[in-house]
Amino acid sequence: MTAATAATAVDRSRAVAPDAAVPPALRTWVTDRVLAPVTTALAAVALTCAVLDLTDVAVPMAVQLVPFAVSVLVFGLPHGALDHLVPARLRPGTSTVRSVVVVVVLYLLVGTLTAALWVVAPLLGFAVFVGITWFHWGQGDLFVDRLLGDGAPGPLGSVLTVALRGAVPMVVPFVVQPDAALHVVVDTAAVVGGGSGPSVLTVPPGVRIAGAVLVVLLVLLHAAVVHRAGGPRWRQLSEDAVLVLFFAVVPPVLAVGLYFTLWHAVRHVLRLELTDPTSAGLLHRGRLLAPFLRFLRQAWPITTIAIAALVVLAVVVRRADLGVYLALIAALTTPHTVVVTWMDRVQHTWGRAPSDLVPSPTAPEGTP
Repeated sequence: MTAATAATAVDRSRAVAPDAAVPPALRTWVTDRVLAPVTTALAAVALTCAVLDLTDVAVPMAVQLVPFAVSVLVFGLPHGALDHLVPARLRPGTSTVRSVVVVVVLYLLVGTLTAALWVVAPLLGFAVFVGITWFHWGQGDLFVDRLLGDGAPGPLGSVLTVALRGAVPMVVPFVVQPDAALHVVVDTAAVVGGGSGPSVLTVPPGVRIAGAVLVVLLVLLHAAVVHRAGGPRWRQLSEDAVLVLFFAVVPPVLAVGLYFTLWHAVRHVLRLELTDPTSAGLLHRGRLLAPFLRFLRQAWPITTIAIAALVVLAVVVRRADLGVYLALIAALTTPHTVVVTWMDRVQHTWGRAPSDLVPSPTAPEGTP
């Protein structure tokens, strides 16, 4: 092993070691310059939609689809485009070739099984997609909590965080806006020819009540556990409140599109940047744009393949709409969740806070 290779291995190990604290400066930059602006934006959209609803003004569907359109190229679809590099980054000594082969095989197997389920039973496929997304979106918030050290602590706190933060986007729309949410379900299931008419699906009142009770209980439990932990509480409580309001009043298509693009994908991109020593070092110095541009340069090949797959799917089913995009996302989300779950295991996300995620840069700032 050469000196350069040894240094790279040390830098990679530092990027995932759970021993040292994340630099306070990084916590401040992430909170103030990434998370807070997104929370504020979602709150502004929620208030705007609430006012429009009071005045009986509907948000045009063309407007609601804008975040999904943007997500094809920025944040959304690309946020999983580095999965093939994750094993090599998090396991020193793992070659890039092995990393790519393992993840590609995973995507082919799990993605194919997911697609097969959708073909055989589209509505069941969508239900499974909702469950997986519930877990996966909760994972994204859990990692940020552990990074910043201000969430519900311990394994039980991890379960609570994932349950709550995944439930809000996956349950609240079906409780408050069931017709609009079910329309998305029907439209997406119909991509593979198995959709039911909109009049077939309903959310029974009892289910809506149970969903509302579940979300309220999770919010109250989360607030109590965070408060009892004695750490900073403002970010946690404000995010809980904004997310519940957001998914209650914003039309589901617009809400999910904005959340997917600005909330979930941004957080995962940040997580990926922290696995790269060069990007992590830039983040430590308060540089947000340079790591993101570096991420885009690394992600564009797989993003291009995913876009090509979307085009092929649209041609095969002779449709080009949100349902087709969501069907592709469903096939990609399952293997992506497997990769992220492995990241959680390596980084000890569920048991204790991951730390020492910001090694010094290993190359000049201009290095691609």
